[in-house]
Amino acid sequence: MALSLPAVAMAADKRADAYPRGEASLLRELNGRVAGQPVPCITRRLVVETRVIDRTAILFRMPDGTMFVNRPARGAELLPRQGVVSEIGATPRAICQNDFVAVNEPGGRAVNIRGSKGLHVPGASAQLGAFVPYFER
Repeated sequence: MALSLPAVAMAADKRADAYPRGEASLLRELNGRVAGQPVPCITRRLVVETRVIDRTAILFRMPDGTMFVNRPARGAELLPRQGVVSEIGATPRAICQNDFVAVNEPGGRAVNIRGSKGLHVPGASAQLGAFVPYFER
């Protein structure tokens, strides 16, 4: 079952009001796409790009044009306004809900490295939530 973008945006998250700039950026990225059902994991080797969306979400772009949006279950407010995900979890084949992420800010400062299997370098952390796919119409 596909949901319209406005319906998903309205119901997406109670934290939406905390970072309106991030929500606006996310809506621009997803313009014209339709949301699918959330999934717990995505295949790591299929991810062609990851980007942080202004303390709101992490966007995972796939080769077929699908975009997965992950709103971290914890720590989204610690994500930089812009950034590149440098480390994700500890599972080599999949990126899953409850994994922790490391994000580098522009200029290369590492925010955190921590996997669900115990690897940890001190710093802020964000724990991934479910992955919501967005498909082109």
